[in-house]
Amino acid sequence: SLSQARRGLKMIYSLTLTLTLLLALCAPALAATAESPFELDANPQDNIDTGAVMSDDWDTPPDTGGATKFTGIIQDTAPRSIFGGGDKDILDIDKWSWKDGSVPDKDDLTHAYAAAYNENSDLLLYFGADRLSNVGDAFMGFWFFKQKVTALPNGKFSGMHTVGDTLVLINFPQASNAVPYLAVVTWDPTCSKATNNDPQPGQCAATNLRLKLQGSGANDVVCASQGGTTLACALTNTGNVPVPASTLANGVGGLWSDYTPKSGTQGTFPFESFFEGGINLSQIVGSSDGCFSSFMAETRSSSSFTAALKDFVLDNFELCKVEITKVCTGGDLNETETGFTFSFEGVVTNGGFGTIYDVVVTDDNGTPANTSDDFIVATFDSIAKGGSEDYSGSFGSAGNGPTNGVSVKAASSDGGQQTITDSTTADCPTVVKTPGIDVTKSCETKVITDSNQLVVRVDFSGEVCNTTGKNGIPAVGLRSEEHTSELQSPC
Repeated sequence: SLSQARRGLKMIYSLTLTLTLLLALCAPALAATAESPFELDANPQDNIDTGAVMSDDWDTPPDTGGATKFTGIIQDTAPRSIFGGGDKDILDIDKWSWKDGSVPDKDDLTHAYAAAYNENSDLLLYFGADRLSNVGDAFMGFWFFKQKVTALPNGKFSGMHTVGDTLVLINFPQASNAVPYLAVVTWDPTCSKATNNDPQPGQCAATNLRLKLQGSGANDVVCASQGGTTLACALTNTGNVPVPASTLANGVGGLWSDYTPKSGTQGTFPFESFFEGGINLSQIVGSSDGCFSSFMAETRSSSSFTAALKDFVLDNFELCKVEITKVCTGGDLNETETGFTFSFEGVVTNGGFGTIYDVVVTDDNGTPANTSDDFIVATFDSIAKGGSEDYSGSFGSAGNGPTNGVSVKAASSDGGQQTITDSTTADCPTVVKTPGIDVTKSCETKVITDSNQLVVRVDFSGEVCNTTGKNGIPAVGLRSEEHTSELQSPC
């Protein structure tokens, strides 16, 4: 059967595998190379690995494999963290609210997870969630936010939506004639409303939401294509699937096997209780638009783009990255010879998946314990994915050969919070002065007439030089004197 074939195969290109039609369509969905880095098979456990590349699965876990980022298995034990009411995907984040409470069992998330992979410079995002009860339709969304988003103690959320925030919607309705649906939409404030009742990719799906990709499926699998290439897939389990007993929730404790369905066996996902999917974000929304900082899984009241939001799981998902290097290039006495001046240079590099903004480089002036001495060395409006910028400067120090620190901060969006950071230190060379003095003298004699007498005049001159220089290099031309003496002799 279709589900049996999918459970037995991982989503890859391989001449050694016999693929069903569906998996043949899904095979190129996310892979930017010959093999997928992650196993999408509606099963959280690593089932089979054939070919040259060993694919990850949720029980690997991905951060021990090839993932750039993995959230861990995030627990959401009821009655924790549900939306406050009236919240929708079309509203900005500061309009949302949250509280502890209950939602319908079919909308009650128990865990969520996400992982990111860099495949030939394509950003592949994998995501999943499981729910308490399978009695009822599954309408889910998976947000990838550019800004850092957190649930605040006051029942609000920090952060704001940014152009390019990406939402993956997957619907698995249970009516006899219903079909699964997948859509990828991005936050776009230029959308005032839906373009029409049947929006197509490129059009506005709803207020603030632009549709990028969509597709419908059959049974328990749905994929979406663009230009003949499948770029997104989502799946759910058609039968009981064991929960990986060894996987830690968020990597710090609490076994995933604590999952207990509303009806069924502890440690086992009943059908349509486990959901996973993946998208090639670079091919869908652009290669420079993958600087995300947070991940949220949500349940929704219906398939509508304007559906009310129910439960959520939220966590850090930092895909932005800034790196800084520094070299202290030299030093010398300051002009008053009461201290030292040191020079430095370095490079700021964007090592993440998208453009970073509002980049600020700050030097600690060689006094890390005194932040009041810090000063800004350089600022950059933005640095593109993979790009770098040079910086240089100097600072004064009372000490000789200090350790000099530098830090950099940046934002994932223009005008956003500068939560992307890095720092480093450099040991400055010790200024070495070797004191020295050098004296030279030369004489010249002449016979002159003085008061009707012949006189021998001796002229002499010379220099007294301070040979102490920068790092022992002599300095010359400091001082010179000239004197005259006369020796008288008879005719």
